[in-house]
Amino acid sequence: MKASAVAAVLRWLLAAALVALSWGARAQSLEVSTATELRASPALNAKSLAALPVGTRAEQLESQGGWVRIKAGAREGWVRGTHLRAAGGTKAAAASTANPVTGLTGLFSASSTRPTATTGTRGLTQEQLAKAQPAPAEVAQLESYAVTAAQAQQFAQGGNLAAQPIKAYTGAE
Repeated sequence: MKASAVAAVLRWLLAAALVALSWGARAQSLEVSTATELRASPALNAKSLAALPVGTRAEQLESQGGWVRIKAGAREGWVRGTHLRAAGGTKAAAASTANPVTGLTGLFSASSTRPTATTGTRGLTQEQLAKAQPAPAEVAQLESYAVTAAQAQQFAQGGNLAAQPIKAYTGAE
């Protein structure tokens, strides 16, 4: 194949990739499927910015793990993806199947915005759990990362950190 033909094919592929990326970058229309809280960051214990009733319309801005950053009215914040569905459609966390780019990348990434039903340990079947065996090498590796209380205090003092009491999280809002 001539160099000019290769260059033409590469230009075409680049143009196609840019079109696909721009298509995937547009905001996704969503609605709240389960009454939830709009949070300041993607965590259950993050500050609640607003209550979102079922049916609230929103635009997807980004996703991170099981969380979706949305714009609902004038407010922006994070909502669990399982509490959203495509506007006018069926329940789908972040409606990732509608986006060809994130739909493909989700196949190859560790995190997914697609809903996953789990009970207990994610990713392991009951049979796999029943057949589980001890892994002393992995335990030893984890133990090698442990530090003593004195080492932790020394590290904290070096960074001018002070102990702060934190109430235990009970899951209640």
